[in-house]
Amino acid sequence: MKIFVSYSFRVENSWVESYVVPVIECFGHEVMTGRILDAGGLDDEVRKKITQCRRVLCFASRAKPNYDQTGAVVSYQPPEWVRDELMMARGAERDAIEFREKGVSYGGASIVRPYVEFDRDQLPQLLLDLAQRVCEWPVGPLQLRLSVPDQFQAEVQQAADANTLRARCLAIDMGGAERSAEDLRVQVRDDQLIVPFWIKPDPNLSIEIEVNLGARRLAARGISPAVRDAKLRLV
Repeated sequence: MKIFVSYSFRVENSWVESYVVPVIECFGHEVMTGRILDAGGLDDEVRKKITQCRRVLCFASRAKPNYDQTGAVVSYQPPEWVRDELMMARGAERDAIEFREKGVSYGGASIVRPYVEFDRDQLPQLLLDLAQRVCEWPVGPLQLRLSVPDQFQAEVQQAADANTLRARCLAIDMGGAERSAEDLRVQVRDDQLIVPFWIKPDPNLSIEIEVNLGARRLAARGISPAVRDAKLRLV
């Protein structure tokens, strides 16, 4: 999985490159950053990088101090481009997590958005929290293989070739709780209908797939993440 990491490139934040990036990479993910900027606003290349990534991690560290009337520092603003990259990721509907350094405070949409607070004097705790999150993320999508009844084969193939066929995929754990759900495009690869579903290949999960053909529904239940074969039936 490609993960965009947004952070300030000031020397005091070198721990992101020295520790955070290796933690992410050790779980098999590819890290992308906006290092080509170094300062200032977003450009087209960074916008492209963010949209190429499935997840975005933003480290809102202390940048510009905020003072009270006595001249004492009461809080800090985060780096402007980190904040911009976070808003861009959310606007592009990417899974974005903000790690906000203790003492950083800013307004706007951040007021109602959840974030993970960290203390740079307690970096091991931050890295542990990060590792616990990243280890649950799939490195790549499961390639679910679809087969359909003969009477629907031509119609389904035509819609897939036109890139208009979509499948609703749902992963359910052994207790019946929903773990992940996505609406995905059905792809054609080597004459096989494929749905790339981004979940970990957990044997304790069961997958359900539903495809709509007008008013008709084709579905498959109880698909194994190990076998990954979905034999669709009219429901």
